[in-house]
Amino acid sequence: ATAAPATTAAQVQDPVTRGRQLVADLGCVACHATDQKRTVGPGWGGVSGHEVQLADGTTVTADEAYLVRSIRQPDAQIVAGYPPHVMPSYDALIDEADMQAIVAYLRSL
Repeated sequence: ATAAPATTAAQVQDPVTRGRQLVADLGCVACHATDQKRTVGPGWGGVSGHEVQLADGTTVTADEAYLVRSIRQPDAQIVAGYPPHVMPSYDALIDEADMQAIVAYLRSL
């Protein structure tokens, strides 16, 4: 009999737990609160699925596409009250699986 392939810790972790670890490892929590508190960047608490007021006066629903775009292209849709060019792009640092885990975590807040 052959042994089952090894499973990495990331494969075993649920997406929310993995996402929580990723945002800590990437330093996201240095600028974003996990509640609704305003810091360098907007707080994440309760944002997923709700309307977000943008700097250009429009509103957008913070759905999965918005959350991903905000991480990959942070200056594409800037939240009202925050300056542009503060958050760096994490596009090259986060693969699709990790992005899904981060979104799952943000949805859980």
